[in-house]
Amino acid sequence: MPKQKTIPFGISFRGQREYTLSEVSNFIECADGVEPVALQSQYISFLEDFTSRKIKPSTLVDVDVLQLFQEDLDNRAQIDFREGHYDPIDDRGIVNGGRYFDKMSKKLKAHIAKHS
Repeated sequence: MPKQKTIPFGISFRGQREYTLSEVSNFIECADGVEPVALQSQYISFLEDFTSRKIKPSTLVDVDVLQLFQEDLDNRAQIDFREGHYDPIDDRGIVNGGRYFDKMSKKLKAHIAKHS
């Protein structure tokens, strides 16, 4: 198997902590569809480290894992923020969390592109 390319995680998640922990926990639950199984294991391990605050901007992460994470962030931003399914007043936490994931997804996508 060829050696995987790793890059620094590159960004800091500092906002929307409760939303982030909740949604990233959901990413773990939904990761069973990731193929191949080796990538699935890497991704789940990364997500567990992320929720345990072990992932820092300098932490080296496999590019494939970062791309999966970026896609999950983007998907959640699409559902909770961009599509407008939630009321910005009554569901403020969800909308703000989705907006935050939108911002972080764009940052991570640019970071990955810069290092690819």
